[in-house]
Amino acid sequence: MSRLTQEERRQREAIVADDAQFDALLEAAFRVPVPEKAPAKRPGGSRWPALVAVAATMVLAAGAWFGLRTVDPVHAVSPLGPDIIAHINHEPAALAVSARTVPEAEFGDVLQRGGASLGGPIGRVSYAKLCPFRGQMVAHFVVQGEQGPVTVMLLPDEESSAPATIDEDGFKGTIVPLDGGGSMAVVGQPDEDLEVIRDRLLQAVRWKL
Repeated sequence: MSRLTQEERRQREAIVADDAQFDALLEAAFRVPVPEKAPAKRPGGSRWPALVAVAATMVLAAGAWFGLRTVDPVHAVSPLGPDIIAHINHEPAALAVSARTVPEAEFGDVLQRGGASLGGPIGRVSYAKLCPFRGQMVAHFVVQGEQGPVTVMLLPDEESSAPATIDEDGFKGTIVPLDGGGSMAVVGQPDEDLEVIRDRLLQAVRWKL
């Protein structure tokens, strides 16, 4: 069994803390006293104020718990991660330090054959190739980040309902769903700010109809 990364341990601890807080709130709700006999009865029942208090407290507890989940969502680990990292390791030349910039026409041809196009700038591209991945040909290219090369793979046939993380073999990254279907993998060094690159790509990448 693989050891948990620091980020996975942090996420697991956050889940445990959230669950403990929810349990405490729920326990407090059940401690609201419900009298056997209320002093003033209303038609149809005698204990409704206390029961309403219990219900209201439970609703607040549930709201607080789900609110905590919303503030800091925990992204799942992508099942595609091992395949993505294996593909990156299969092409080490793509991550070699290089001052080369792929000519625009050459990069455009790779994107077109991969079923995509760009609607905005994404920075310097130092490598671009159409590659086989899980039975499909996909656009695989490398842009330059602050800490080094960042691999991008456009995956038109790999659906992802929500962002998922990649953290394997010294790489970290994310797989995010794209408008129009499919997904995109962005993978770099652990100290790279991938969110900036990811957001820039999400604004620029278009699938060709």
